[in-house]
Amino acid sequence: MPKKAKIFQEKGCVVVKNFVPKQTAKMLFSYLVCSSVSKKLLNPNIKLEGDEQVPESLSAVNGDTIFESLLFSLREKMELNTGLSLLPTYSYRRLYTHGNILHKHTDRPECEISATIKLSDNSEYNWPIWMQDTAIELEDGDAVLYRGCDLEHWREPCGGSKKYLMGQTFLHYIDVNGPFTDSAFDKNEIRQKAYDNFLNYCSQLD
Repeated sequence: MPKKAKIFQEKGCVVVKNFVPKQTAKMLFSYLVCSSVSKKLLNPNIKLEGDEQVPESLSAVNGDTIFESLLFSLREKMELNTGLSLLPTYSYRRLYTHGNILHKHTDRPECEISATIKLSDNSEYNWPIWMQDTAIELEDGDAVLYRGCDLEHWREPCGGSKKYLMGQTFLHYIDVNGPFTDSAFDKNEIRQKAYDNFLNYCSQLD
């Protein structure tokens, strides 16, 4: 078993450097920022809102196509670094800013095995994520793989400048041999069909 997988099995989380290539991560961060700006250009009166967990974040989206493709394509890398057989559930992304707080929590079954990946930011400030009692600072493209239902995780108030932006994506999976197999694909038939088409396309490339 690879070293990272052994750490994950023992501790329930592991940091993987360069989980996504830095240039790809930076491009995805630019995409987050540009897509948010585009909304404002199309409708200057629109308020960019977050979600229930982080209401003041600027952009929180479930199932963005580009991050769904990341969810599918990184499954094998997730398996290598966790030692588990996985199926995807869903992807999520947020654009954080000054003052945001992610309160201490554990996740729903669909987030049994998860990766939180730092895309990039616009400052030297590095906003850590807490896993249990450990603060973890990630560089562009780095990820924390963790058992979302078991480990409490959170972020203290973001101390960056007023113009601080930080992009993060979350890739969620279930353990094929675990208790939440009925949560695969977040119980979404369209996502399951997209995944099947992805696998079929990849098999034709072999």
